Amino acid sequence: MKEALAEVTDYFASVYPDIDFSVSRNQTELLDYTISNLKQNLSLGFLFICIVAILFLGDIKSPAVIGLSMVVSLIISFLFFYLCKMSLNIISISGLILALGMMIDSSIIVTENITQYRTRGDSLEEACNKGTTEVITPMLSSTFTTIAVFVPLVFMSGIAGAIFFDQAFAVTVGLMVSYFTGIMLLPVLYKLVYSIPDIKHKDFNMRINNLVKEHTLDRFYDTGVDFVFRHKTASLIFIAITLPLCAFLFYEIPKSRMPEIDQNELIAHVEWNENIHIDENQSRVSQLFASIDNQVQEHTAYVGQQQFLLNRDREMSVSESELYFKTEKPTGIAPLQKSVEKWIKTHYPMAVISFSPPETVFEKLFVTGEADIVAELHTRNKSEAPEASVLNKIEQQIEAKTGHTPVGITFDNQLNITIDRQKLLLYNVDYNEVYRLLKTAFKENEVATLRSYQQYLPIALAGEEQTVNEVLQKTLVNTVPDTEGNVRYIPLQSLVRVTPGEDLKTITAGKNGEYIPFSFYDIDNAEQLMENVKKEIDTDWDIDFSGSFFSNRQMLNELVLLMYFILAAQFESFLQPLIVLLEIPIDVAASLLVLWICGHTMNLMSAIGIVVTCGIIINDSILKLDAINELRKEGVPLMEAIHEAGRRRLRPIIMTSLTTIFGMVPLLFTFDMGSELQKPLSIAMISAMLIGTAVSLFVIPLIYWFIYRKHEVGNLNVEN
Repeated sequence: MKEALAEVTDYFASVYPDIDFSVSRNQTELLDYTISNLKQNLSLGFLFICIVAILFLGDIKSPAVIGLSMVVSLIISFLFFYLCKMSLNIISISGLILALGMMIDSSIIVTENITQYRTRGDSLEEACNKGTTEVITPMLSSTFTTIAVFVPLVFMSGIAGAIFFDQAFAVTVGLMVSYFTGIMLLPVLYKLVYSIPDIKHKDFNMRINNLVKEHTLDRFYDTGVDFVFRHKTASLIFIAITLPLCAFLFYEIPKSRMPEIDQNELIAHVEWNENIHIDENQSRVSQLFASIDNQVQEHTAYVGQQQFLLNRDREMSVSESELYFKTEKPTGIAPLQKSVEKWIKTHYPMAVISFSPPETVFEKLFVTGEADIVAELHTRNKSEAPEASVLNKIEQQIEAKTGHTPVGITFDNQLNITIDRQKLLLYNVDYNEVYRLLKTAFKENEVATLRSYQQYLPIALAGEEQTVNEVLQKTLVNTVPDTEGNVRYIPLQSLVRVTPGEDLKTITAGKNGEYIPFSFYDIDNAEQLMENVKKEIDTDWDIDFSGSFFSNRQMLNELVLLMYFILAAQFESFLQPLIVLLEIPIDVAASLLVLWICGHTMNLMSAIGIVVTCGIIINDSILKLDAINELRKEGVPLMEAIHEAGRRRLRPIIMTSLTTIFGMVPLLFTFDMGSELQKPLSIAMISAMLIGTAVSLFVIPLIYWFIYRKHEVGNLNVEN
């Protein structure tokens, strides 16, 4: 990346040799460190996963089968990346890391299920067939529900939507590839590997005395289920408390766009509050830089008016400066800020200075800029543009009515020059002559256009640099010659009227044409806000509403409905999906509580962690309920089916949970540059996984029992 930047600067230097080009901000180090950390964590996570598999399965062959299937899944995933022309970047690699814990679930479930059939006495081939066939449908359902969780990332607004498409693509491809690998390739690998006789040697054995005994796990599960069923009331109270707790924590936890990153960069905006020349402005900035030169590595500045063609909001006056500083370490920012503030206050006490950290590359990429509510005001009089005074009055009325300050549109201060036609008649001056002189004086008299290939350069006539008053006073316009041919000269100031005014900097338009946007952020009661805004707008305006409130609500509703119908098709029931989806607020509440205790905010990375974990936990509950349903179809009593299904699915559920947790553990212990982005994600996933696994194992069966106990009683009465 550094080489690419060097090539760009060298190219511009060759095209414009009179201009000195340099890179003032370089965030390639942050990107490089982040990608390196992600690759390292991917490797460590895979190692931890293999260790867990060995401990639980008790031999080397099963982890070898799982490892081979995972390698094949990753290779096929990379092949899809290549065919679809997708790059390996921060987002796609993080998607693969998230998918890794979920991808291995399929392999673990199939392997463990085949092993169970072998322990029951089935032959190797029969165990492979039965073990794989039994989990095809529930695994497909769990894969689709997890993929459905990532659907909102694809439809995010702005650049973020385009960026997170990579993550959604990585997770979707990884899960689908691992599913088909698990049901097609893994049974073949299992049969081939287990057909090889065990190597017997005094110093090496293919079988390991696994630390986690199966009867120990069964006893643990039975004890936990019995405890929950003995305390049904307390368990239900726990569920009832978590629902409002989830809502409370969601509103109370601090929110931010991205995790706070330790930076060694600082932006200072200075308004000197004096009518100074741009040369004086530059001189003051140079003196400031000289005073703190020993505290910084790099510094640069925007001085005076910056007319950015594509971002006019950054325009500054000649008395303003924007300063950039870079220190060697993040700890140098605080003393640097004090030094800059002290120097300015000492030498120029009238100056106003403000500090802010520069936006990181991640913040610039992931910002959507979408407000909660946007009030779109369409004027009914299409022939005239709305005046600034009218819009300001509307903004004040809305603020007074709603209590929320809307972010309105920006205005450009200007001077309106109007030619007095009565004065022209009085002094016998030609209108066209006055108009020509005004255009020339204010550099608007374009006489030609220079064309060079696809470049167009306008050529205009202009006079000397002067203020508006100087132009009007010193510029003389000749009168029309009288009958005797005499000509008089009248200053322009006598023929025009100058009034201050404001005009729109930008024009916003949508599918219904141009509109004036008033944006509202951090809104608690959107419906009430929209009702108050409607009451305050008079009949001269038509009003529509848009914003993230509508898009997010629609997206969330569609996501929940999609997951519900997937589960309904799986269980052939409209009630059982509600049991599974009830787990989501419990997991979310646990994640938010741990994030709040650890001092983290609810940000984009932690939100992704919560969403992903909910998808994984739902998979465990799907496997559990599917096993209970199959046993009940065979005539097994309800409580016995709950215990037996739990014992069958206990080991794969615990293994998948531990592999996901251990896959995230390395993220907690990385302290390099960019690690702040990963910690909220890992904390959210680990906390939700711990609570979610316990809920899936013990609480979900209780809810299932509460719903179907009456049916069980009815069946018993019929049999009697």
